[in-house]
Order: sequence, then C-alpha cells, then structure tokens
Amino acid sequence: MPKFEFNKNNTFCISLYSKPDRWEKMERRLKQTQLETTRWPAAVGGTADIKDVFQPYLNDGQRGCAQSHVNIWRHIQANPEIEYALVLEDDACFDKEWKKKLEQFHEDIENPEKRATWEIILLNASEQIHIKDHWVQVAEQFLTGGYIISQRGVKHILEMFHNNYASSDWMTSRLQMRWNSYSYFPWLIIQEGLESTIGSGVKSDHAKVIRCLNEINYSLENYDI
Repeated sequence: MPKFEFNKNNTFCISLYSKPDRWEKMERRLKQTQLETTRWPAAVGGTADIKDVFQPYLNDGQRGCAQSHVNIWRHIQANPEIEYALVLEDDACFDKEWKKKLEQFHEDIENPEKRATWEIILLNASEQIHIKDHWVQVAEQFLTGGYIISQRGVKHILEMFHNNYASSDWMTSRLQMRWNSYSYFPWLIIQEGLESTIGSGVKSDHAKVIRCLNEINYSLENYDI
C-alpha cells in the first residue's frame, strides 16, 4: 500500500506573524512529530490581505481564516506536482500515534476507486463518528485545524465557491457532500482550545471535543498539547 509523505513542499501551517509565541509552541509540536512544515502567513481580516469576495455574514476573523485557506488551495492548484497537501492551523495538537493511524487509511478504504479518488481527509472534525478506530466516509464535518486535501479536492472546492467564498469549515463541509471525504475517530488532531488567532473563538468547539473523547474514555494525554 502507498504511504503518505510530507515535506516542506506539501505541508503548510497557517500562522499570524504577529503572534510569535503561538508559532513557538507550534514549532515544538511539529518538531516532536518530526514534521517539516512551511509556515504560511495568515491573512488578517479587515486589511488589504483580503483579496477575494466573501459572503457578507463573515466577521473579519472568519474572512482572514478563510482567505488563508483559499490562498493555500490556490498555491496547491498552481503547483500540480503537489499531489496532496497537509494543511494545519497553528493550534493543531497531534495524537501521538497519528502517523500510524493515517497509514491505516489505505487498508480501511478497500474500494480501489475510492482510495484513488479521495478529495479531503479530515484529521480533526466537529462530530463524533460512531465507528471507532477506522477510516470512514463523512459528510458535514466541520473544523479545519488539520486536513489533507488532494489536487482533485482543491479543484472542486475552488470551483464551488468561486467569487463567493464562505468560512473555511463551511467550504470543506460542502466538499464532503461529494462523498469523497474521510475521517477517523478518535481524531488524529484536536485544537488547543485557546482563542483562535486566525479565525473565530473555539471554546465551544473544544468543550465538545473533550466531551466526545470522554464518552469513549480517550484521554487528552494521547495528544501533544
């Protein structure tokens, strides 16, 4: 079975350059997981960083977060040698066995066509999956703290929202409706739970994550927080 390979050319972590303390913490986590990453400058809402048209209900933080993801998707599309990319936000906390669990993807997805045509693999998500320890198709999962997106996924998501972009997790949730999206529970990534510096606050999301993990007796100690 093929393995996922990550390097600085296909691994991007969105980070505000004005928050060096956040980046220092993220660098430590990346080093512990031996992941070479390109730091991607987060767009700042309400400034000239916002180049695209976004749906009017978004606040500045959501626009900045969404613009950051859109910029990465465009970069991937402009570089076809990038078969897929790992996209992270700077509060991503990895399961200590995340690489091993990710390699299980190729075994769990038995249909060769589905295995070859996936569009997005969600390493963190908003909803509990009732099949544990197994990669499954998902729809309408939210959160974009960590995901792998293919060239195919990038093409479709940019086409769907061209000139009318939404929040990053709404856009990835609509991509999931094409039924080429997968996730795993317990999640391979959770977010730190502090106030987000590139999007909206995540306190309620983090509380839900803790509740879901507690329900299956999966300790937060399994994550590098």
